[in-house]
Order: sequence, then C-alpha cells, then structure tokens
Amino acid sequence: MNLNLYHFPLCFLFFLLPTTSYSQNDNAISGQIVLQNIHLVDVEKGRVSPHLMNVHIKGQEIENITRYLPGKSQANEIPIYDGEGGYLLPGLWDMHAHPDDPEVWRMQPTQAEKDKLLSLFVAYGVTGIRDMAGDLELANSWKKRIDEGTLVGPEIYAAGPLLDGPNPMWDGSVGINDEQHIPFIVDSLIEAGIDFLKVYSLLPRDIYFALNKYANTIDFPIVGHVPMTVRPSEASKAGLWCQEHLLEILPECSSEEEAFYDKTLHYGSATSRLDQYIFRNQLLLDTYTPKKAKKLYRLFAKNKTWHTPTLSMWYKNAYYEQELPKDQNHITQLPKYLRKYWTPAVNDHLRNRAPALLKLKQNQVAMYLQMTYEMHKAGVPLLAGTDVGANPLCHPGIGVFNELALMVKAGLSPAEALKTATINPALFLGIEENYGSIAVGKTASLLLTKSNPLKDINNLHTIRMVINKGKMFTQTNREKLLEETKVFFDSVDYK
Repeated sequence: MNLNLYHFPLCFLFFLLPTTSYSQNDNAISGQIVLQNIHLVDVEKGRVSPHLMNVHIKGQEIENITRYLPGKSQANEIPIYDGEGGYLLPGLWDMHAHPDDPEVWRMQPTQAEKDKLLSLFVAYGVTGIRDMAGDLELANSWKKRIDEGTLVGPEIYAAGPLLDGPNPMWDGSVGINDEQHIPFIVDSLIEAGIDFLKVYSLLPRDIYFALNKYANTIDFPIVGHVPMTVRPSEASKAGLWCQEHLLEILPECSSEEEAFYDKTLHYGSATSRLDQYIFRNQLLLDTYTPKKAKKLYRLFAKNKTWHTPTLSMWYKNAYYEQELPKDQNHITQLPKYLRKYWTPAVNDHLRNRAPALLKLKQNQVAMYLQMTYEMHKAGVPLLAGTDVGANPLCHPGIGVFNELALMVKAGLSPAEALKTATINPALFLGIEENYGSIAVGKTASLLLTKSNPLKDINNLHTIRMVINKGKMFTQTNREKLLEETKVFFDSVDYK
C-alpha cells in the first residue's frame, strides 16, 4: 500500500501556529429576533409570498412565520429588524469548494489565513459548503470552532484527502495501488471524520470499481472525478453519487468514442503536446453526438447520478484576461497567497495562454453550457459548485453568484438555478429537514436581498443581510466583517 501523504506533517501545523479568528458574535446579532416586512422566496415553486411576512428566529431555528401587518407591534421586547420589502431566500451552498486546497499548499498559507477565508463565504450568503479536499484535521477543527461560535464560517461537509492512483496528482492525497487495502483505507478515513469519499482522475479502473463497490456496500457517499480510463456511464452504473466538472462526458458522447478510449486517434500534422491537446479536445467538440448525449443523460437521470458542472471555473479560466479587471475589488479581499497564486506567473491553470488554446477553452465553455442545459432538461439533478481554491477568479462566497448566473445563461430559469444552491444540496446531503427552504423548525441560515432574484439572478448582488445559523449580519455587520477580513489579510507578511 502506498498512501503518499506528501504533506502529512501539515495536518498538525495548526496546533503550532498563532491563530486569529473572530467570534460570530463580534459581528452578528443573535438570540431571539424578528425579521419583518419581507417577501419569502419559494425556490421550489419559483415564486414569492403573496403577502409581506415576518420571520421569527429563536436561537438557530425559525420559530414562526407570520403575516406582516403595518403598524401592528410584532413582538414584545424582542429585537425587530425591518426588511423594507426585501426578498428572503434560503442560505446558499457551494457544493464544490476547496478552502484548504492542496494545490495551494506550496504557497505556505498560514492556518490563520485559511480560517479567515471562511468568513467570505458567510459574508455573501453562502452558509454551507462541500469541502472537496484538504487537511481533514483542519476541516474538523473548523467544524468545531464554527459550532462553538468562535469562528465565522459556513456549515461544512468535508472529504479530507483525495483518493487517487499510485502516483497522485496532488499533495496530501491517498495513493492506492491495490484493491485489498481499500476497506482499511475507507474505514480509517470514516473513523477520522470524513463526510464522504472523493475519488480522483488517476485511479486505475480496477481500483476505481472496487472502491465504488465497497463504498456502496457500506452505503457511504462517494463522489468526485470520473477517472480518465472510465466512461461516465460506467461510473454512474458503479454507483458514483456525484460526478464533478463534466469530466469525460465529451469522449463518451463523441462519434469517435472508441478511438479516444482505445488510444488509436490520429493527430495528423499535430506533433507538439500543445497542438495535440488542442486537436484532441476540438475534435471532441466537433464530434459531439446529440443522440449519444441524450442516451447518457437519460442514464444519469434514471440512476439519480448528480452532477456539479462548475461552469464558472471553466468560464473564468477561458476568459481570465477579460474577467480579471472586473474582479479586482474581490481580489483585494483575498489573502495574499491566493492573490499571488491566481496569476499566470504562478498558477498551473494559467501557464499557457496561446490564442489557439484560449479559443479552444472558450469553445469548451459554450459546449458545457449547452450540455448543462441538456442534462437539466433530461432530469439530471444538478448542484452549484465553484471549485474555489486554486482556480483563478473562483471566489469564496460571491463565486456562487457567478455560477448561478452561468446556469441561467445556459438556459435554466433563475428559480431552477437557485435550486442547485439551496434545495438540491439539502436533498443530496440528506439534510432537507433543516435546510434548503424557509419553514418553521428549519435552521435559520438565510440571505436577504433588496431585489427579487427570481426576476434576475444578478439581484443576488443586492445583499441586505445574511443570517448564519440564527446569527444576523446586517449590512453594517457585513461591511465590518469584510473590512476586518481585508485588514487581516493585508497585515500578513507574504513574499
């Protein structure tokens, strides 16, 4: 067995480093609260409440929902906050996030910077994330401190280390080179506190299928990349709960499918690695076969195989040069290690910006938008995810707004897009009793906007308030939280 835990000692560094974290209560109001004079956004039905309403919050729960009656006292000796006719919707989820991305460990970020990064999710109404790889001990520490109220952060479901082939792609991964050790590896990770398993691209076929079989035998969630040697249909049939990034779908939907998987593809005059890469991937786009795609998407829907397209990750990479000036204000909110890593001089994803390669990437984005819409229409369940971490301009928090805007650009309605960040995450995680909609008894994790996001998804940017497990961040509190975060990041020395 080869575990290949290259950065294993980093798992323990946070006990040695000085930490700076702000209590939820430093920038939030908690206890018993009434939020009055608001429209409730029913994401499931795609409509707002016909009347202005009040939401009564006690502790972390929604205690009651009543109709707003102007001029009538709504509560005695309980703080009342006027929503001024704003629109209240469930807190958002980023279902593909890397707040502690192993790819960025080379930049040597401090644990305090990683801690503080979590507050940016909350500041933009992202009150839950699926942490798709990182230091498990740090993730467990985050959960504990967030629950205790000593750290501002979202609800976290974490994978811990990636499960990859014998020579893993990224630091901190568990490299698996034989089937017999799979039960030991999986059971050990579950005992250590993972919420799900994440498989990666270099897993050999036999190990991949054995890993899926074991995970499904014990009914434990398994998600991640479809390995390069596996068809997405095979991954779906094997029981992969959720497939990420639309990986390997194009080869299976190509009229040249067999040549791609048999490695008999002829590259003509393309001789360099770059030219062959462009030739191969453009051919995938040119030979996309709608009939084959429909058959595959029907299989996904039948098997209830979830998909996280991460459209904003693909888009921000393809259009980096145009998007960079637009994102400058948000970049200044980030820790210095991310600001530096999100530059072409350092970032693995920005190494080559040759015009032909950029044109290919932009063509891919157009195809991924089309595929996402086709999957949605076929009944494939979708999740909103940004791949925030190493990927340039995929921002914590506000990156979900970008993802939902691209879902709408793909053809989903604003309500359908919002489902991928509210109802669907709750259903996927099995926590719909507490999350995903606004109802009595559910967790008070909410986002209030000035304008209706069902009319225009970009109205998410009109944030008035965020409520994170009953703790209310008014506009003033939000601004204070964002300013404290920026000041802290700017104070960290970084070369």
